[in-house]
Amino acid sequence: MTGNPQPPPPAEGKDPGAPPEIDRMAVKISHLDRLLGLTGEIIITASNISILQRHLSTTSANIDKSSMEMVKNAALTANRISSDLHHLVMDIRMVPIRDTFLRFRRLVRDLAKKKGRQVNFEIVGEDTLVDKTVAERLYEPLAHQIRNAIDHGLEDPLERQHGGKEPTGQLVLTAYKKEGFTYVSVADDGRGLNEALIRQAAVAKGFLSPSAAVSQAECWNLIMQPGFSTNTEATEISGRGVGMDVVKNTVETLGGEVLIETETGRGTIFTYKIPQLSAVNITDALIIRTGESFCAVPIGNVVATQAFDSAEVITAMESTESIQYLGSIIPLHDLRGLLSGAPLNEKPDTLPVIIIDAKNGRIALKVSEFIRPQKLVLIPLPKIFTVRGVSGATILGGNQLGMVLDPFELIALATGRTLESREARSAFAETPEAEADKAWNAESGAPEKSGQAPEVAAAAPTASRPQDLDDSVAEEFFIEIHNILNDLNEDIFQLEKDPENIRRINTIFRHFHSIKGNFIMTGFTNVGGFVHEVETVLDRIREKELTVTQDIIDLLLDSVKNLETGLSQIRAGRGYEVADKELLAAVARYRAAEAKEPPTQDEADDETFHLSPLANILYYAKLGAPNIGIYQSFIKIGRSFQDPSLVVYLILKRLAQVADLMDTVPPLDKIERGLSADKLKIMFSSAYAPEDINRFFEKQLVKYYNVTEFENMRME
Repeated sequence: MTGNPQPPPPAEGKDPGAPPEIDRMAVKISHLDRLLGLTGEIIITASNISILQRHLSTTSANIDKSSMEMVKNAALTANRISSDLHHLVMDIRMVPIRDTFLRFRRLVRDLAKKKGRQVNFEIVGEDTLVDKTVAERLYEPLAHQIRNAIDHGLEDPLERQHGGKEPTGQLVLTAYKKEGFTYVSVADDGRGLNEALIRQAAVAKGFLSPSAAVSQAECWNLIMQPGFSTNTEATEISGRGVGMDVVKNTVETLGGEVLIETETGRGTIFTYKIPQLSAVNITDALIIRTGESFCAVPIGNVVATQAFDSAEVITAMESTESIQYLGSIIPLHDLRGLLSGAPLNEKPDTLPVIIIDAKNGRIALKVSEFIRPQKLVLIPLPKIFTVRGVSGATILGGNQLGMVLDPFELIALATGRTLESREARSAFAETPEAEADKAWNAESGAPEKSGQAPEVAAAAPTASRPQDLDDSVAEEFFIEIHNILNDLNEDIFQLEKDPENIRRINTIFRHFHSIKGNFIMTGFTNVGGFVHEVETVLDRIREKELTVTQDIIDLLLDSVKNLETGLSQIRAGRGYEVADKELLAAVARYRAAEAKEPPTQDEADDETFHLSPLANILYYAKLGAPNIGIYQSFIKIGRSFQDPSLVVYLILKRLAQVADLMDTVPPLDKIERGLSADKLKIMFSSAYAPEDINRFFEKQLVKYYNVTEFENMRME
């Protein structure tokens, strides 16, 4: 059959012209963790059923054919369900790398200003999907690379001109997938790495002897040695020899590697090549036995399994052994001897040998027996208990405990190389240059301020949270603020490219308006008051009294930065007050007098609705629609810690979750400008019954928005 597939017919009773249903929703992290844990249990259970089926098929017991068929079908079904669930869980964990990438825009802007650089920052492949763990853990390595690119890689504008380049340097952050790997790169068109300077610094620090001959690739890898630096002085942006080694270790803990391409005078590309991670440490592995112990080797690291005659083992100097595989000589080691120091006593005529490889080499291991491939769940070892060459434990078929091998560490152990400690691999938390951009809170995604910048200080709260606002509701407000701040960053950067875009200006204004309301609703009126000042500047831009300049863009971005800091402080139980004197002075300079017209106290009493043409069409369309009611509501708001005009705006936002708004009195433009009083009329349509609408008003508006009176009337 050819041609485009036809859309499915609408469900019975559903309006074919209705908007599509929302197919996304927020999920609690605790629930997702529980789902991942259950996935692991199902995989183990499916494995046990498969083992039972194989055992019954070989037993001499008299089992009828029908029963055997039932067990076989159960095993096949269990394996299919566990595999489908595994892939579904992996998909749930996949997120676009966009959010990680977009966080670097402000970092680039701030660093470029400090260093006097002109930088054109581009993002490519921001829709690339990566595991959530990868997206979170890549932030610090990428932030370090970007700092290095601006501090060391890109030249000053004058230096670039003298070198025949454009004054503006190019910095490109790229992500893409290829052949089961995720590639993330940071590229600049700056000076490139200086091979002679790197060799000189390596000799001076003892990493390299003066007469040593190293390849260019080995020279580039020297910069990832702990403590290596070509800097003679530490700077505010990049420290002295702390960072690239942790970049390397962080990427390697994700199973990846760092690739370097550079050309003198043309620039440098650092690329992270990371395998696609499996959710909840679920992986495909080959189960083997060495003596009495069972081990699992990740399939991705298995080169071959083969039985060798004893005569095929090459012995050198009666101490080292090797085998020949596809024309190459591979060192042969006893797996049990590597792990415990006690080699196998078995002397079989044929040796079961497994060949494994990783980024640091390839070795062959003598084992006792190959069991079978199996999907298994990795249980990480506690931090206080580590075994070289072992990454964790697992439950094998028959509820038997097994060890999961770490091929990278095994090869290092076999070849006598030392590996950095696990603490060193996570040393980003200790590097000076990471302090300014310390990790975002893993659960909420909100930025957490580490230390106190000179110009922004956290003060004691000047307003407390309302007593009747419980923590779960307050957290809803905070999550909404966090999401809006993410959108604001991108909208402001887009406005910088197109300063005349009035729609973008209105969007930014509404974002700040929502943030102001949420802060005030949670009792933090001092922060809400600051946002109101910024909102006033935006209102002047909307009224054509101001134009969008670079100073205005800086003001907006700095405001967002302060609000991000304030949000993390407040969520951590501390108060916050914007104390950036330069920012406050800039806001005061651009701010105009407040409202140009006073609110009309009785407008909601005296005025009636004036539907726009579009709202009028919606009114008549909904009036005849089945199961849809049109309502008029009258609301009165009590005076308390928050401005009634703000509460009106928030009420409309909350009501829009269950209804289609048609008109308000006073009009929406007055409400946005803070000119509404403590009374409001709303016309809306909803599929909910009148008693449900009344219940919504009681549970949401009366409880949380200080609505003292309301009356809902359904229009017939």
